[in-house]
Amino acid sequence: MTHTCSYLRVSLTDRCCFDCFYCGAQKRDAFLPEQEYLDADELVCLARLFVGLGIRHLRLTGGEPLLRAGVHDIVRRLAAVKGLELVSMTTNGFALADALAADPFAGLQRVNVSLDTLRKDRFRSLTGVDGLDRVLAGIRAAREGGLGDIRVNVLLVRGFNDDEIVSFVRFGQDHDLAVRFIEYFPTQKRSQAFKSLYVDSGEVMKVIESAFGPLAPQGCDPLSGPAQYYRLASGGPRLGFISSVTHFFCPQCNRLRLSADGKLFPCLHADHYVDVKALLRAGRPEAAAALIAQTAEAKGRYNKIACSRFFEMSSIGG
Repeated sequence: MTHTCSYLRVSLTDRCCFDCFYCGAQKRDAFLPEQEYLDADELVCLARLFVGLGIRHLRLTGGEPLLRAGVHDIVRRLAAVKGLELVSMTTNGFALADALAADPFAGLQRVNVSLDTLRKDRFRSLTGVDGLDRVLAGIRAAREGGLGDIRVNVLLVRGFNDDEIVSFVRFGQDHDLAVRFIEYFPTQKRSQAFKSLYVDSGEVMKVIESAFGPLAPQGCDPLSGPAQYYRLASGGPRLGFISSVTHFFCPQCNRLRLSADGKLFPCLHADHYVDVKALLRAGRPEAAAALIAQTAEAKGRYNKIACSRFFEMSSIGG
């Protein structure tokens, strides 16, 4: 690959049990029929092709990936693909405790739990579900089940949860979890309200330093996304900042995105995609590999400045 792509995000489903306003999973006109999903064999075949072209980190997303039938088997089989150094998952955590009770997810090395508020009333208002206790139980189950790398993703929205920054830092300290604060980046019709809703990462850092003291930079994680990590002088788990608005990280982006129905996107914001599932189902894996390589090599032409498509986050996995 001319452009260095080491990280692939794979959506397992476009469905979700939450109805968060910034994602819109349950507001879509239609969901994919299950026969359109890449099946386990196709996912493994593609994973091998991607590894052969430089991918080392595979993250499973949704929608909500734990809603995908056979998710335990998918994780186990993908984790066994030679050459993958990291298999991770992003989940809303609602079904995590039950999923871990059924099977410990052999081969899963990292879990990111999306959790935007620690208040029950706000959680229900955001998601449409009275589920905060279940998400917290999922985080505990992941910790008790031996998943050592658990991270909490917090999308900050001004006027909704920006007064919980200190609470989330304390939550991370109390549970020995990395907490990552994400700048709100609008999609679809919410673009117009964006300026009044997003919270600058610099502002978040000031709030944290006022309460806890100086932050020391720790850099970013190899093979992962754009999060910049810091640690408090007093120690404790790391704090991450994903500055989608204030830091233009497109030139350093190492990610490709594969939708649940086999469409490969070079950028979250790109209209352009290639259909690798169609080639697989036509019995042409070599052509699929060539198309993947071409897409990665052309990635530099696509970024959030050059592309501005309207989309719902649940359709591509963030």
